[in-house]
Amino acid sequence: MAKIRHLAIRTEDPERLAAFYKEVFDLKEVHRGSHPGHAAGKTVHLTDGYFELAILDNGAQQSPNGLYHFGIQIDNLDETLDRVRRRNPDRPVHKRPDGTPFAEMRVSDPEGNLIDLSVHGFLEYQPLKKG
Repeated sequence: MAKIRHLAIRTEDPERLAAFYKEVFDLKEVHRGSHPGHAAGKTVHLTDGYFELAILDNGAQQSPNGLYHFGIQIDNLDETLDRVRRRNPDRPVHKRPDGTPFAEMRVSDPEGNLIDLSVHGFLEYQPLKKG
């Protein structure tokens, strides 16, 4: 069974948004900064211990602020991609850039909502130590 493990939000002020989620919901910070293949930025990744919330720097306005994509951990990439292509033949399937730690492929649903697919799951980041 697939598991939703990741949600990404774009914002022009990642620090402010991350502070909100840390203070209000006690989410822990697990990663800061960009990943290979991504534009440099001030991204902040938070977790509740299972689910990851990626707060992406949108200072360059790559797309509208707000929900950007979500990530689903799957068991079999080929079978899942076959089902996506059968149900959604007009939408592209993209390989994520090398070094992207959270997903191997990106697809979309029939409405165009972006979905990152990952077989290997999400890296075992631990909350950053303060101090």
